[in-house]
Amino acid sequence: MLSVISSVQNESKASVILDYLRFFSALVVFWYHFGIQLPGYQAVMIFFVLSGYFISSTVLKSISRNKWSWGQYLLKRLTRLWVVLIPCLVLTFFWAKIQLGAFGESSLIFVNRNINDFLDFKTFLGNVFFLQGIEFETYGLNGPLWSLNYEFWYYVLFPCLLLMIYSNRTITKIIYFMIFLAISFFIGQRIMLYFLIWLLGAVIPLIKPLAIESKKSKILIFSFTIILAFTSLYLVYYLLGINNPTFQGTGKQFVADLSVGASFALLLFVVVSFFNNNDGSKNKISSLGKELAGFSYTLYLTHYPLVYFYSAWRTSIWSFEGIALTLIKPLIVIAILLYAWLIGSLTEKHTEKIRHNIFVLLKKRMPKNIKISN
Repeated sequence: MLSVISSVQNESKASVILDYLRFFSALVVFWYHFGIQLPGYQAVMIFFVLSGYFISSTVLKSISRNKWSWGQYLLKRLTRLWVVLIPCLVLTFFWAKIQLGAFGESSLIFVNRNINDFLDFKTFLGNVFFLQGIEFETYGLNGPLWSLNYEFWYYVLFPCLLLMIYSNRTITKIIYFMIFLAISFFIGQRIMLYFLIWLLGAVIPLIKPLAIESKKSKILIFSFTIILAFTSLYLVYYLLGINNPTFQGTGKQFVADLSVGASFALLLFVVVSFFNNNDGSKNKISSLGKELAGFSYTLYLTHYPLVYFYSAWRTSIWSFEGIALTLIKPLIVIAILLYAWLIGSLTEKHTEKIRHNIFVLLKKRMPKNIKISN
């Protein structure tokens, strides 16, 4: 049976580094959508690798200890996703209607599509149940929602994959194989391809950490992996023409994205190897990292409708250019960051509390012979 060899300690320097990496990824995506030339799409590959690492640690521990429960697992994953996603969808509707009232119907048209056409309740439910990009468009054309359905289906596929391999009964293996196959066909080739990038993070808990004592060697290796990771991020964006329509959606794009995922998976492995036992909890840097990471998911999901609103404002009769643009644009960036932090403080920050309350409620309603733990 598999066992987890290396999982990140909550109060370690490794945890602090990963907190900053999470926020950095969300910030790059936001700035990219705001018109700053940064590798926003490639930054999502970092999210996939980090997600694979954190989720696999949880799944592997549960299965190896014979404490696996689909109910508990899915409840934890869904509360994590929905606590931010559902308010985000409501806010997407709100900002689209505000934009319509302020700038007119024409302001809602982007790339020959009208945002209003994707604000119906059916599309809303499709996004709540992670069917965007499969059966539905992203709600209100909120671009970053595309990756959320990838994440959810990877959450389901990974346990199926492990249980298919490590279940004791042949019939159970066959059942999980059939489920894995059915989901694979349902979600399609592209989502399955990017599952390989997610798995790059998922295998890290199974790999024995590097055992290097020399501080200089650690610094050299860590520096090399940082340079390699961020170089791959920018090389893919700038040199391989990732924004070229003939490049998007091709095998070349996937190979490029895979290289970004692999370089950041290597960085993640080195961070966990070298900094996982060092105390990083008692300083302002670690506290700031946790605060920033604490609303990174919210920033990722909520910024896009405001970017639409900003674009409509710039092209309206109230448009501004030159010095006004130079002065206003940084203020808009700060305002959106504060907006995301505020929404996160009302939603994402309370994920554990909401999850706990749901578990307590379920315990009260469950028969006494069925146990459920938070």
